[in-house]
Amino acid sequence: MSILEEALFKFKEIVENHGLLNKKIQIKMRPLKPEEAIGKPERDDFPLLKGKEVLIEADFLSAKGQAFTDEPSDFEGYIEDVLKLSLSTNRNRAVVVATINAVLRHLNMTWGTIHCKDEEPSQCAAEMAERFYRRWGKNTTIGMVGLQPALAASMITVFSANNVKIADLDEDNIGKDFNGVKILDGREFSKKVVAESFVALITGSSVVNGTIDELIGVSKMDNKNRIVIFYGTTIAGVASLLNLNRLCFKSH
Repeated sequence: MSILEEALFKFKEIVENHGLLNKKIQIKMRPLKPEEAIGKPERDDFPLLKGKEVLIEADFLSAKGQAFTDEPSDFEGYIEDVLKLSLSTNRNRAVVVATINAVLRHLNMTWGTIHCKDEEPSQCAAEMAERFYRRWGKNTTIGMVGLQPALAASMITVFSANNVKIADLDEDNIGKDFNGVKILDGREFSKKVVAESFVALITGSSVVNGTIDELIGVSKMDNKNRIVIFYGTTIAGVASLLNLNRLCFKSH
């Protein structure tokens, strides 16, 4: 059973127990414009601003849940409709994940399902790097799967370019120098980045793009004490359901 399948199994139990499964409660979903999603951050190189990814938002009884995806779509239906979706495409996985986030937020069973805005991404990144430094020291090796520019910049500043590896799926980023770190092709090197780092800092959108299972699998290889931490709002509900480590200091 995959991570998302396991989370969906628990989610279904929850909505059944709360009498939500068969009720005609509508979930309206739409892609957000960049400024709606992230405001006007201090940097201009976020994937949202470059048009590479879109943040979709589910609205469930005024509770909102978001998910990053490269296959955005509108969706309107009921919870039971969502549970019938095949998990074979990024589009469907994004709908499922955003729905989980919105419903669990309504039930107060998860937190931070709305993306931070304006100067908050940089503030979050600085706080995360500082916490890692205090806990594990300056020689900690960081493997980032997914380029979040503010986060990457803070990690490189604190731990040095020699201790940070980055893999990303965006072809416009691959091969480029980011503050002294060459960005690797995520299709080829994501697992290697996780395997060779003490802390694997993985984008929560891995639960939408279908890579989360193999990344977690690699982290458990060789009986090494790797730390896996997911960041961002996308994985909020799944992380709460499955007790996955997640940091997202400025989400709403």
